[in-house]
Amino acid sequence: MSGLAPFCIELQPAARADELLNDPQVFAMLRFTQKSRVDATNPGHIDIAMPPAGGQEYIEVWRSPHTLQPGQHGPVHYLYCDDFLFGSLYIGDQDFDDVADATAHAYQEIHDTLEQAGFPALLRMWNYFPRINEESHGLERYRSFCLGRHTALDAWHFPEEQLPAASAIGTLSEGMVIYFVAGKAPGIQIENPRQVSAFHYPPQYGPRSPSFSRATLMDEWRQLYISGTASIVGHETRHQDDVAAQLDETLVNLDAIIEQANERYDLGCKGVSDLQLIRVYVRDPENHELVTRLLEQRFGPELRYQLVQGDICRTDLLLEIEGMYAHCQ
Repeated sequence: MSGLAPFCIELQPAARADELLNDPQVFAMLRFTQKSRVDATNPGHIDIAMPPAGGQEYIEVWRSPHTLQPGQHGPVHYLYCDDFLFGSLYIGDQDFDDVADATAHAYQEIHDTLEQAGFPALLRMWNYFPRINEESHGLERYRSFCLGRHTALDAWHFPEEQLPAASAIGTLSEGMVIYFVAGKAPGIQIENPRQVSAFHYPPQYGPRSPSFSRATLMDEWRQLYISGTASIVGHETRHQDDVAAQLDETLVNLDAIIEQANERYDLGCKGVSDLQLIRVYVRDPENHELVTRLLEQRFGPELRYQLVQGDICRTDLLLEIEGMYAHCQ
């Protein structure tokens, strides 16, 4: 690692998308729209089927001062330089009947890609697929996803202490999209003292616990990747049917994760408002306006964040927030 951040992230108005396509430092743009898609000719151009809400529509822009080289292994398309690899893949619903099988296949392909490319350390993952709370083959689709992910990582002999930060959210159209960041050396796993580690959840949440860490800290890059975070204390959902209280509890959890990261390394990130990326997933459209108003009251109108409609991993969770402290030095 060079000691300098190999990439940075920013939110830009969606109207700037065409202009940013011509920026040579932009290697990835993520849009939240009506249909999920990965551009096979440019693995950084990803559409996720989650309609934007709450006013301003943003695109997520990833920049790097490095020249990234393209690569492909099976369905995985990627871009890489000396420090990191950014990859993505799309799996159509017609390809696999069962979410567990689709997920295990996807993660095995990712493993083979990283092994071939020489980037063995998963740092951050995003997983999106439809009907996340519906039952299929006798099991909720999110729990099937967790089963498939665990199966693949277990076969991979992936160390528990190196599980990456991750999010898994339900989309509004067909197809599974996974994108990820990998490095040559693992980051520092950050857990939240207010919560049971997800990979140690009791069996009431499914046949296999969710395989992710609360956050990954890359101290040499001064970057922090925070997983999807919700109104959970211990392992139990708090404040059912109260979106305002769930938002407050989620923000407390985010601050707790940032505090834990700062105890390991002085990032300079003092709280949620310092994050370069804040993405708020809200289950019910009727709550979009309230969540927007509450965030503005808490942080002021200058806070820039994405608010999108997406289904959360538990039916009693009304929202989830993820974040990244990943600025350029």
